[in-house]
Amino acid sequence: MLKKAEDWRPKLKRIEDPIAEDCWEYTTPSGQQRTSRLMVGRPVHFPEQQLWYCPVLIEGHTRPRIRPIFGMGPVDSLMNAMTFVRGFFEANSGVLPGAKPAQPAPRSVRKKAPARAMPRRK
Repeated sequence: MLKKAEDWRPKLKRIEDPIAEDCWEYTTPSGQQRTSRLMVGRPVHFPEQQLWYCPVLIEGHTRPRIRPIFGMGPVDSLMNAMTFVRGFFEANSGVLPGAKPAQPAPRSVRKKAPARAMPRRK
């Protein structure tokens, strides 16, 4: 069976050590308004391939969800990761860094019973 060329890449489920995180509000090239969380992780040594990578997450954009961006050393992988993020920035319009993330649906809150007044002693 023929393996995909990407099978050697690490399969990342989360970013263990984020060094930068933000939410961006933007308009996609197709005109949709979106808000995405972005996260870049600290460079990680990948000795199997004698490379380094930075894990990058751009919600709704990166495939797989967390994508390793490679370089020959830790600084090179970080530069490549930031070039990737910059490409996302330039591909969209009206990018507003520091946007508030979309609020999750409010949970139903159980109302507390009113406190009873304590009878006064005479």
